[in-house]
Amino acid sequence: MQIHFSGINISAKDPVRSFAFYKGIGLSVKAEVEPENEWYGAEFDLGNGSILWIWRDHGGNDAANTGRMTMQLVINCDDMDKTYADLMEKGYAVTPPELMFYGGREMNLVDPDGNRILFLD
Repeated sequence: MQIHFSGINISAKDPVRSFAFYKGIGLSVKAEVEPENEWYGAEFDLGNGSILWIWRDHGGNDAANTGRMTMQLVINCDDMDKTYADLMEKGYAVTPPELMFYGGREMNLVDPDGNRILFLD
């Protein structure tokens, strides 16, 4: 049996706002459709065939949404300082890049629904 990474699901109380947030930080939009079901319809291409999907969060009050999902999206960037400056200029509350114990740098951002985004260089 072989398995591979397909993508990340996140839940959002306001999926339209979450879509704008992820589009604003520079993720590539693959699809934006708002069907009348649990899935909001936003897809972002994360590269290498992986996808970020945004789901409508109903607070776990129905069978299809049994509990709030949380996640940490990990994004590599080729120029941490430029990415940081760009996100700050756009008004995102991103932490400054920090040198970590393993020798790489990281910065963090939280989306409108509390999902965490880790940027690595």
